[in-house]
Amino acid sequence: NRDGSLNVHHIGSDYFRKLSLYKRFLKMSTWQFFLAILLFYIILNVLFASYYYAFGESGLSFSNGSFSWLDCFWFSTQTFTTVGYGHMSPSNLWVNIGASFEAFMGLIFFAIATGLVYGRFTSSKADIRFSKNIIINKSTEEPHLKLRLANFSNSDLSDLNAIIITSYIERVGNQVVRRYKKTPLELQHISLLTTSWTLIHKIGQDSPCSQLLTTNHVQGLEFLIFITAFDEIYDQKIKVRTSYTHKDIIYSAHFKPITSYDTEKALVNLDDLSSFEKI
Repeated sequence: NRDGSLNVHHIGSDYFRKLSLYKRFLKMSTWQFFLAILLFYIILNVLFASYYYAFGESGLSFSNGSFSWLDCFWFSTQTFTTVGYGHMSPSNLWVNIGASFEAFMGLIFFAIATGLVYGRFTSSKADIRFSKNIIINKSTEEPHLKLRLANFSNSDLSDLNAIIITSYIERVGNQVVRRYKKTPLELQHISLLTTSWTLIHKIGQDSPCSQLLTTNHVQGLEFLIFITAFDEIYDQKIKVRTSYTHKDIIYSAHFKPITSYDTEKALVNLDDLSSFEKI
Protein backbone atom coordinates (compact mmCIF):
# COMPACT_ATOMS: atom_id res chain seq x y z
CA ASN A 1 0.00 0.00 0.00
CA ARG A 2 1.03 3.62 -0.38
CA ASP A 3 1.60 3.94 3.38
CA GLY A 4 4.02 1.00 3.29
CA SER A 5 1.68 -1.52 4.91
CA LEU A 6 1.38 -4.96 3.32
CA ASN A 7 -1.79 -5.96 1.49
CA VAL A 8 -1.07 -9.69 1.45
CA HIS A 9 -3.57 -12.04 3.12
CA HIS A 10 -2.40 -15.54 4.01
CA ILE A 11 -5.23 -18.05 3.75
CA GLY A 12 -5.02 -20.91 6.22
CA SER A 13 -2.76 -19.14 8.72
CA ASP A 14 -3.66 -18.89 12.40
CA TYR A 15 -4.85 -15.35 13.19
CA PHE A 16 -3.72 -15.48 16.82
CA ARG A 17 -0.22 -16.60 15.81
CA LYS A 18 0.11 -13.50 13.63
CA LEU A 19 -1.47 -11.15 16.18
CA SER A 20 1.12 -8.92 17.83
CA LEU A 21 -0.23 -6.63 20.54
CA TYR A 22 3.25 -5.19 21.06
CA LYS A 23 3.44 -4.09 17.42
CA ARG A 24 -0.10 -2.72 17.55
CA PHE A 25 0.60 -0.65 20.67
CA LEU A 26 3.82 0.73 19.16
CA LYS A 27 2.20 1.70 15.85
CA MET A 28 -1.03 3.29 17.12
CA SER A 29 -1.27 7.06 17.56
CA THR A 30 -0.36 8.69 20.89
CA TRP A 31 -3.94 9.46 21.93
CA GLN A 32 -5.07 5.91 21.02
CA PHE A 33 -2.20 4.44 23.03
CA PHE A 34 -2.93 6.38 26.24
CA LEU A 35 -6.69 5.84 25.83
CA ALA A 36 -6.11 2.07 25.52
CA ILE A 37 -3.91 2.04 28.65
CA LEU A 38 -6.52 4.04 30.55
CA LEU A 39 -9.33 1.71 29.44
CA PHE A 40 -7.37 -1.39 30.51
CA TYR A 41 -6.70 0.27 33.87
CA ILE A 42 -10.36 1.15 34.43
CA ILE A 43 -11.71 -2.23 33.27
CA LEU A 44 -9.38 -4.20 35.54
CA ASN A 45 -10.29 -2.04 38.55
CA VAL A 46 -14.01 -2.34 37.79
CA LEU A 47 -13.70 -6.15 37.75
CA PHE A 48 -11.79 -6.30 41.02
CA ALA A 49 -14.10 -3.73 42.65
CA SER A 50 -17.10 -5.87 41.73
CA TYR A 51 -15.33 -8.91 43.19
CA TYR A 52 -14.77 -7.11 46.51
CA TYR A 53 -18.29 -5.70 46.56
CA ALA A 54 -19.75 -9.20 46.20
CA PHE A 55 -18.45 -10.07 49.69
CA GLY A 56 -20.27 -7.16 51.27
CA GLU A 57 -19.20 -5.48 54.52
CA SER A 58 -17.65 -8.73 55.75
CA GLY A 59 -15.00 -8.54 53.04
CA LEU A 60 -13.55 -5.07 53.65
CA SER A 61 -12.96 -2.97 56.73
CA PHE A 62 -13.34 0.81 56.45
CA SER A 63 -12.11 3.26 59.03
CA ASN A 64 -15.05 5.60 58.31
CA GLY A 65 -17.61 2.80 58.52
CA SER A 66 -19.10 3.37 55.04
CA PHE A 67 -19.48 0.72 52.36
CA SER A 68 -20.37 1.16 48.69
CA TRP A 69 -19.25 -0.09 45.29
CA LEU A 70 -17.39 3.16 44.72
CA ASP A 71 -15.44 2.58 47.94
CA CYS A 72 -14.53 -0.87 46.61
CA PHE A 73 -13.36 0.74 43.38
CA TRP A 74 -11.08 3.17 45.27
CA PHE A 75 -9.72 0.28 47.31
CA SER A 76 -9.06 -1.58 44.06
CA THR A 77 -7.11 1.34 42.56
CA GLN A 78 -5.03 1.65 45.72
CA THR A 79 -4.28 -2.09 45.71
CA PHE A 80 -3.59 -2.15 41.97
CA THR A 81 -1.06 0.67 42.27
CA THR A 82 0.26 -0.69 45.62
CA VAL A 83 -0.41 2.72 47.23
CA GLY A 84 -2.48 1.44 50.16
CA TYR A 85 -3.55 4.53 52.12
CA GLY A 86 -4.59 2.37 55.06
CA HIS A 87 -8.21 3.38 55.77
CA MET A 88 -9.47 0.30 53.83
CA SER A 89 -8.22 -3.25 54.35
CA PRO A 90 -9.33 -6.84 53.57
CA SER A 91 -11.09 -8.64 56.41
CA ASN A 92 -11.52 -12.22 55.12
CA LEU A 93 -9.47 -14.86 53.34
CA TRP A 94 -10.99 -14.54 49.85
CA VAL A 95 -10.70 -10.78 49.73
CA ASN A 96 -7.08 -11.08 50.88
CA ILE A 97 -6.43 -13.58 48.06
CA GLY A 98 -8.13 -11.25 45.56
CA ALA A 99 -6.15 -8.23 46.78
CA SER A 100 -2.88 -10.17 46.58
CA PHE A 101 -3.65 -11.28 43.03
CA GLU A 102 -4.64 -7.72 42.07
CA ALA A 103 -1.39 -6.32 43.44
CA PHE A 104 0.47 -8.89 41.34
CA MET A 105 -1.57 -7.93 38.26
CA GLY A 106 -0.79 -4.27 38.95
CA LEU A 107 2.95 -4.94 38.94
CA ILE A 108 2.66 -6.81 35.62
CA PHE A 109 0.43 -4.09 34.12
CA PHE A 110 2.76 -1.22 34.97
CA ALA A 111 5.84 -3.18 33.89
CA ILE A 112 4.26 -3.75 30.46
CA ALA A 113 3.00 -0.16 30.23
CA THR A 114 6.44 1.19 31.13
CA GLY A 115 8.08 -0.95 28.46
CA LEU A 116 5.58 0.22 25.83
CA VAL A 117 6.06 3.88 26.76
CA TYR A 118 9.83 3.45 26.58
CA GLY A 119 9.56 1.68 23.22
CA ARG A 120 7.40 4.45 21.79
CA PHE A 121 9.60 7.19 23.27
CA THR A 122 12.86 5.77 21.93
CA SER A 123 11.64 4.78 18.47
CA SER A 124 12.73 6.97 15.58
CA LYS A 125 10.42 9.86 14.69
CA ALA A 126 11.79 10.14 11.15
CA ASP A 127 9.04 10.95 8.66
CA ILE A 128 10.07 10.29 5.07
CA ARG A 129 7.33 11.14 2.58
CA PHE A 130 7.09 10.47 -1.13
CA SER A 131 5.62 12.40 -4.03
CA LYS A 132 2.04 11.44 -4.86
CA ASN A 133 3.00 10.55 -8.42
CA ILE A 134 5.80 8.92 -10.29
CA ILE A 135 6.85 10.68 -13.48
CA ILE A 136 7.84 8.98 -16.73
CA ASN A 137 9.18 11.25 -19.43
CA LYS A 138 9.41 9.36 -22.71
CA SER A 139 9.56 12.37 -25.02
CA THR A 140 13.25 13.20 -24.50
CA GLU A 141 16.35 11.60 -25.99
CA GLU A 142 17.01 9.90 -22.65
CA PRO A 143 13.65 8.67 -21.30
CA HIS A 144 13.58 8.47 -17.53
CA LEU A 145 11.47 7.64 -14.51
CA LYS A 146 11.43 9.96 -11.50
CA LEU A 147 9.98 10.15 -8.02
CA ARG A 148 10.81 12.48 -5.16
CA LEU A 149 11.07 12.10 -1.40
CA ALA A 150 11.91 14.33 1.56
CA ASN A 151 12.33 14.20 5.32
CA PHE A 152 9.41 15.94 7.08
CA SER A 153 10.78 15.49 10.61
CA ASN A 154 13.62 17.16 12.48
CA SER A 155 15.63 13.92 12.55
CA ASP A 156 19.04 14.02 10.89
CA LEU A 157 19.09 11.20 8.34
CA SER A 158 22.34 9.92 6.87
CA ASP A 159 23.62 6.96 4.85
CA LEU A 160 20.46 6.62 2.74
CA ASN A 161 19.99 3.80 0.23
CA ALA A 162 17.16 3.42 -2.26
CA ILE A 163 15.88 0.38 -4.18
CA ILE A 164 13.13 0.35 -6.79
CA ILE A 165 11.61 -2.97 -7.81
CA THR A 166 9.45 -3.00 -10.94
CA SER A 167 6.78 -5.68 -10.78
CA TYR A 168 4.39 -6.74 -13.52
CA ILE A 169 2.36 -9.72 -14.70
CA GLU A 170 3.63 -11.75 -17.62
CA ARG A 171 1.89 -14.62 -19.37
CA VAL A 172 4.15 -17.61 -19.99
CA GLY A 173 2.28 -20.20 -21.99
CA ASN A 174 -0.89 -20.97 -20.03
CA GLN A 175 0.51 -19.59 -16.78
CA VAL A 176 0.33 -16.10 -15.35
CA VAL A 177 3.58 -15.16 -13.60
CA ARG A 178 4.37 -12.03 -11.58
CA ARG A 179 7.86 -10.73 -12.30
CA TYR A 180 10.05 -8.66 -9.97
CA LYS A 181 13.01 -6.83 -11.48
CA LYS A 182 15.47 -4.49 -9.82
CA THR A 183 15.44 -1.04 -11.40
CA PRO A 184 18.90 0.60 -11.57
CA LEU A 185 19.08 4.17 -10.28
CA GLU A 186 21.25 7.04 -11.40
CA LEU A 187 22.08 7.66 -7.72
CA GLN A 188 21.27 4.85 -5.31
CA HIS A 189 23.05 6.16 -2.22
CA ILE A 190 23.39 9.59 -0.60
CA SER A 191 25.28 10.47 2.56
CA LEU A 192 22.81 12.99 3.99
CA LEU A 193 19.19 13.97 3.32
CA THR A 194 18.93 17.70 3.98
CA THR A 195 16.60 18.97 1.23
CA SER A 196 14.91 16.44 -1.05
CA TRP A 197 16.02 13.43 -3.08
CA THR A 198 14.80 12.68 -6.59
CA LEU A 199 15.25 9.05 -7.60
CA ILE A 200 16.00 8.80 -11.32
CA HIS A 201 16.01 5.71 -13.50
CA LYS A 202 17.09 6.03 -17.12
CA ILE A 203 14.85 3.87 -19.28
CA GLY A 204 17.05 1.99 -21.73
CA GLN A 205 16.38 -1.06 -23.87
CA ASP A 206 17.24 -3.39 -20.98
CA SER A 207 15.13 -1.48 -18.48
CA PRO A 208 12.17 -3.28 -16.89
CA CYS A 209 10.23 -0.08 -17.70
CA SER A 210 11.00 -0.16 -21.44
CA GLN A 211 7.48 -1.37 -22.27
CA LEU A 212 6.12 1.93 -20.97
CA LEU A 213 7.81 3.76 -23.87
CA THR A 214 5.43 2.12 -26.33
CA THR A 215 2.32 1.54 -24.20
CA ASN A 216 0.78 3.18 -21.15
CA HIS A 217 -0.66 -0.08 -19.86
CA VAL A 218 1.39 -2.99 -18.50
CA GLN A 219 -0.66 -5.65 -16.76
CA GLY A 220 -0.27 -5.61 -12.98
CA LEU A 221 2.38 -2.87 -13.07
CA GLU A 222 3.66 -1.79 -9.68
CA PHE A 223 6.76 0.04 -8.49
CA LEU A 224 7.96 -1.00 -5.02
CA ILE A 225 10.15 1.59 -3.29
CA PHE A 226 12.43 0.70 -0.37
CA ILE A 227 14.44 3.30 1.57
CA THR A 228 16.89 2.61 4.39
CA ALA A 229 18.54 5.36 6.42
CA PHE A 230 20.32 6.00 9.70
CA ASP A 231 18.65 8.31 12.24
CA GLU A 232 21.49 10.17 13.95
CA ILE A 233 19.32 11.50 16.78
CA TYR A 234 17.92 8.11 17.88
CA ASP A 235 21.06 6.22 16.77
CA GLN A 236 19.10 3.57 14.88
CA LYS A 237 18.50 2.35 11.35
CA ILE A 238 15.08 3.01 9.82
CA LYS A 239 13.27 1.49 6.87
CA VAL A 240 10.52 3.09 4.80
CA ARG A 241 8.61 1.69 1.85
CA THR A 242 5.82 2.64 -0.52
CA SER A 243 4.45 1.63 -3.90
CA TYR A 244 3.01 3.12 -7.07
CA THR A 245 0.70 1.56 -9.66
CA HIS A 246 -0.03 2.59 -13.24
CA LYS A 247 -2.72 4.97 -11.92
CA ASP A 248 -0.01 7.01 -10.19
CA ILE A 249 2.11 7.58 -13.32
CA ILE A 250 2.29 11.03 -14.92
CA TYR A 251 3.72 11.08 -18.45
CA SER A 252 5.68 13.90 -20.07
CA ALA A 253 6.20 16.09 -17.01
CA HIS A 254 8.88 17.18 -14.57
CA PHE A 255 8.90 18.06 -10.88
CA LYS A 256 8.87 21.72 -9.94
CA PRO A 257 11.90 22.84 -7.91
CA ILE A 258 11.18 23.02 -4.18
CA THR A 259 14.61 24.25 -3.06
CA SER A 260 15.69 27.87 -3.17
CA TYR A 261 18.67 29.68 -1.67
CA ASP A 262 19.29 32.96 0.08
CA THR A 263 22.58 34.36 1.33
CA GLU A 264 22.71 32.19 4.45
CA LYS A 265 20.68 29.01 3.99
CA ALA A 266 18.70 26.75 1.69
CA LEU A 267 14.90 26.93 1.79
CA VAL A 268 12.84 23.80 1.11
CA ASN A 269 9.10 24.12 0.44
CA LEU A 270 7.82 20.71 1.52
CA ASP A 271 4.25 21.64 0.58
CA ASP A 272 5.29 21.39 -3.07
CA LEU A 273 6.91 17.94 -2.79
CA SER A 274 4.47 16.48 -5.32
CA SER A 275 4.09 19.51 -7.58
CA PHE A 276 4.93 19.00 -11.26
CA GLU A 277 4.57 20.67 -14.65
CA LYS A 278 3.51 19.04 -17.88
CA ILE A 279 5.98 19.30 -20.73
